[in-house]
Amino acid sequence: MKRFNNLIKTPVKAALVLGFVFAMTVVPFVARGQIVSNTLANLATGLTLSIDDKVFSGFTYQATGLTGFNASQILVTAFQSGGVDYLSWSGNMGLTSSGIATGDLLLHYIVTANPGSISMIDQSYIPDVSGGLLAIDETAALGAFGGTVVGYSHLEIGDITDPPGEPVQGDNLNISPAQSVLYVTKDISFGVLSANGGTVSISQVEQSFHQVPEPGTTALALMGGLVLAGWTVRRRQSTP
Repeated sequence: MKRFNNLIKTPVKAALVLGFVFAMTVVPFVARGQIVSNTLANLATGLTLSIDDKVFSGFTYQATGLTGFNASQILVTAFQSGGVDYLSWSGNMGLTSSGIATGDLLLHYIVTANPGSISMIDQSYIPDVSGGLLAIDETAALGAFGGTVVGYSHLEIGDITDPPGEPVQGDNLNISPAQSVLYVTKDISFGVLSANGGTVSISQVEQSFHQVPEPGTTALALMGGLVLAGWTVRRRQSTP
């Protein structure tokens, strides 16, 4: 205890101690990440998911022609990884048929970032395709679903993730100027094209949101600044 009291007598050493304490309390939390989830059926009743500076709301869905789709068994998860926030849907989303068939899954939600603004929005998915095609079109609009589109991503077989965006497909991942509220529509199309039937499904489709700075990295940056500032001043004072 005596050594600790002596250590905090100078402002420089106090800054170092504070930086260390801050690091001990913040780093494990950021590294561990945050995660919240609920079923699509529950969220469609008006519930929300919140993580970092983002709130996800306005969830709706419309499934047509799919095999065994059950919104109560679709898990929607908001989580943080590497300082970036994600939103994912996982569960049985697909079409199995003994002949030619089509299906569609339309997902809507609103993402609000406060006080930040989203500058890029992208997506990825995990496919299982035999004898068919799969396409995922996503739009980010202003004011309402179907409003002015400011972001667009298209995925298909052989192209399972954005970024990078492909100009040939019309991808526009960058949202300029950045926006704090976006109305997102994700349209997933399934098609069994073989007369002998097939399976077209995804086990997960995922979304990420980017802004500068990423909200999950702000605490780390602040911690690093405190420690670096304390070390720099201490080093200068000790230099003859």
